[in-house]
Amino acid sequence: MSLESVAESGQYINKMSMGSGTEVSHNHHHKNVHYGKPHVAVLLAAFSSLGGWFLGYDQGVTGGIVVMSSFKNDFCIGVYGNASVCDLSVAGLPSDYRRFLVLFTLLYNVGCTLGALFISSFIAEKYGRRAIIFTSAVLFIIGTSMVIFPPGGSTKIMIFILIGRIVEGAGVGCSSFSCPLYASEIAPTNLRGMLSGFMQMTIVLGLFAANVVNFFLQDHKWGWRLSNGVILIAPLIIMMGIFFCPETPRWLFREKGRESAEKSLKRIRKIDDVTAELDAIADAIREEGNEVSIKELFTTKKMLQRLGIGVGVHAFLQLSGINIIFVFGGIIFESIIGKGIISLLILSGANMLSTIPALFLFDRLGRRKLLLYCGLGMIVGHFVSATLFVTGCNVVKTIINDTTVNEETINCKTSSGVLMLIFTVVFVASYALSWGPVAWIYAAEIFPLNVRARAVSITTAGDWFLGMLMSYMLELITPLGIHGVFYLFSGLCLLAVVFVYLFCPETKGVLLEDIEEVFENFQLKNRTIIKVLRRPCSRDIKRTYM
Repeated sequence: MSLESVAESGQYINKMSMGSGTEVSHNHHHKNVHYGKPHVAVLLAAFSSLGGWFLGYDQGVTGGIVVMSSFKNDFCIGVYGNASVCDLSVAGLPSDYRRFLVLFTLLYNVGCTLGALFISSFIAEKYGRRAIIFTSAVLFIIGTSMVIFPPGGSTKIMIFILIGRIVEGAGVGCSSFSCPLYASEIAPTNLRGMLSGFMQMTIVLGLFAANVVNFFLQDHKWGWRLSNGVILIAPLIIMMGIFFCPETPRWLFREKGRESAEKSLKRIRKIDDVTAELDAIADAIREEGNEVSIKELFTTKKMLQRLGIGVGVHAFLQLSGINIIFVFGGIIFESIIGKGIISLLILSGANMLSTIPALFLFDRLGRRKLLLYCGLGMIVGHFVSATLFVTGCNVVKTIINDTTVNEETINCKTSSGVLMLIFTVVFVASYALSWGPVAWIYAAEIFPLNVRARAVSITTAGDWFLGMLMSYMLELITPLGIHGVFYLFSGLCLLAVVFVYLFCPETKGVLLEDIEEVFENFQLKNRTIIKVLRRPCSRDIKRTYM
């Protein structure tokens, strides 16, 4: 692009950002936007969503490998206890080994948080959306190599492996930030939910693939290492292919001007007339002004409220208990029905099959309805599973010296164990139809362009920070019991439904540049339940003045 066009673009943006201290009215209803042929955008979104394999496969593989004999031989037997002790239920495992299992998950989430919060927004804003996708692949390859290649049997080597989990997690954090962001910025409005949801599809495919691999490699002497290593194919493909993909027009418009954005948009849409969509992007940049700093993001009331919604949606995504089901579900269902890896295979299969129809429902039923109605299914799944454990299972504890629990055995009726698995499937299916994909889509589309990268990095980091706290749920099983943990998650899912009802407007079919107006028109005081609750107060006020 010529120097003149760069200067012209800079002057244009400066003019648009003048008077930033005043409130801007979003009265644009962008019509006649031509999206051309969608196949290029679909292929680009599908390719970029390969980053979802990192997240899904790692979650799936971790839940299965912790019950493999090869994993126990490397990290428990001979290190923290003998073979019989290392095969006990969760509460009976050696405390130091249980702490290692917590750290194996917790430090991964620490890495995810660091990647999403500090690495992602910096690279995405400075070097573009493609650069952060490439960075995520590099970090994941380095981290996974640090985990699977060192030998086991030594606490010093285990520390090195845990550091590898942080690096591995940083790659996943970057990919979870970049994939939905890239897809949302290249997608036509009528397909944005579906294309942004591609990442969730690759997550569940990766999760299911991991459990299939775990099933076939569970008895191999290198089982856990081979299971982990298979996923390295995906980041290698991304590293080789991402720079053949065009940069997003919205980032190009802001950083390099209209001409560069136009070339990219024509390449994506496969039409020559992209003027209307470019005008919409220009209007958004004019109204939003220059890039907002982190300080302004946290001190501007409107942006702080929007950030609260984005962080809230991601927080409840984690608080639903989904990661606990897939990371520690192998151990839990091994204790209940003696089939940990098979249970995970069933759950991941339900997750995958339920995500397929979700891709077509985002832009038909809408984000809000899916979050509300399927959230109710999540509540029922957890609640019934907990009740079945209470009524159909017994926990037998062996006590030494009247104070110390040396061994814990769980005895469940076969019917109760199977029904628990079925209602956990109900929870997983409800989650896969709604919260699993929608949280990522929603948080990537509700922010203005000038804060989108920073805001999405914060919401994604919030997700992983909660995931970090959720890692301690393994320790809560001892005081609360398995049923207590399920009841807890049922209550949290109820809070999630209330949160969406009160604070989250529908964004289906709305151009990214017009979402501001949607939020301006969605007021808490207009919710039906709030109106009902306020009626008695209004009557009391009227009586006092009569």
